[in-house]
Amino acid sequence: MKTFIDANFCSVDFTLGSLVLIAKKDNSEFSIIKEKFKNSENFINILLDFFNQHNIKIENLDFFMLNLGPGGFVGLRNILSSLKSISLVKKIKILAFNNFQILKTLVDTKKYVSVAVEVNNKFYVKKITDCDDYYSKFVLQSHSDIDNARIAKFSELPKYTSKNLLYILDNELFIDTKLFPIYENK
Repeated sequence: MKTFIDANFCSVDFTLGSLVLIAKKDNSEFSIIKEKFKNSENFINILLDFFNQHNIKIENLDFFMLNLGPGGFVGLRNILSSLKSISLVKKIKILAFNNFQILKTLVDTKKYVSVAVEVNNKFYVKKITDCDDYYSKFVLQSHSDIDNARIAKFSELPKYTSKNLLYILDNELFIDTKLFPIYENK
């Protein structure tokens, strides 16, 4: 198993209406949360300001991490395009993760059997045992069908840090191909 403990990276999450940037540089962590972030076209300016503020050089990053959802498709696609452009120019890899993987690192896996992410009044539900499998299917349920006490429900992601991301990295649960937003069960 590869260890990413000393890696310098930037994680971008725009899946549930807020922009969450987490940068890890020389074992220090920097983060910013822009609540109710609607203008994904302004993402690149915010990213560059964030890097300038914390003296982070793009060329010193080992990789970017991007949350691919489920979540808002259009904004996610805009941010993915921006990161792909940076990645091509600076030759920096993009590794993807999803909300289910993050939620698994945040819930008591003995108490809950599934996690559910709410997007546009619909719940995307996945069994906790399937969260580590990036491509495993999820179930789309309406609000009225989601009252089970054994399902951890999140309408927005709780605060997570680079430590949660390191779980994904160290266990090689990320993907680095087929980078597309998760908005339907493929």
